[in-house]
Amino acid sequence: MFDFVYDSRILLVYLAVKYEGDYQKIIAALQLNENVPYEEAMNVYNSLKCKVVTLLDYDYPQKLKHTFHPPVVLFYYGDLSLFDKQIVAVVGSRKCSDYGKQCTEKIVGQLAKGRTIISGLARGVDAYAHEYAIKNGGRTIAVLGSGIDNCYPIENQKLYEEIKKNHLVISEYPGKTEPCKWHFPCRNRIVINPADAVYIPEIRDYMSGTMISVTLSLEYGKAIFVAFHPFNDGTINNQLISEGAFPVEEAGQILYELGWDENDKNS
Repeated sequence: MFDFVYDSRILLVYLAVKYEGDYQKIIAALQLNENVPYEEAMNVYNSLKCKVVTLLDYDYPQKLKHTFHPPVVLFYYGDLSLFDKQIVAVVGSRKCSDYGKQCTEKIVGQLAKGRTIISGLARGVDAYAHEYAIKNGGRTIAVLGSGIDNCYPIENQKLYEEIKKNHLVISEYPGKTEPCKWHFPCRNRIVINPADAVYIPEIRDYMSGTMISVTLSLEYGKAIFVAFHPFNDGTINNQLISEGAFPVEEAGQILYELGWDENDKNS
């Protein structure tokens, strides 16, 4: 028998593990009042290597509570208070050009110190965003589309370990859950919703995950900043600018539009 005040969070964690973070299945189990053996739930809870925070907890990130389908449980390693700082989401092409990398390095490097850069630990722009945030004295949040203990892609393992130790890695998927195609659009809502603004160094495909992030940004009313690119270089950056995104060449333009003082970094 579950005690509502304390053990409801253990029930949520158990269901999140059982259904591998699938929001719809977790909600369905709760609605159907699924029978859960107390001892089994406790064993699952106590076997976790990572930390957990649930929608019932006071320290659940406030900036995520109003997300469409807020994660019932977040599995994490690191400092959850990074959600309380000024946050910029950085998203973009996995097949990032040298120019896109330079755009990431420049703007993230200028923004990073004392602020939080949030991204998805994918190859390309995401990985560069995390790297340059760390390199320039900022803090970073990596949101996984795989289980919290399953770094994907594996080439980012070293970066994952650094963020896990000194910053924040989070996922709504437990343990070694394998990444599925549909995990990544779901992951994007956790990247975009807590952010005060979204910066796109490079985007090449209207059917990409970055465009899903653009759509989410518009739905959530986020300011979207896009790097200028050379004419006809195969990106759609300038097209997004012509459709209303803010063009950006210096981080000061982002600070100005957001009303942030350069020295006010919530540090």
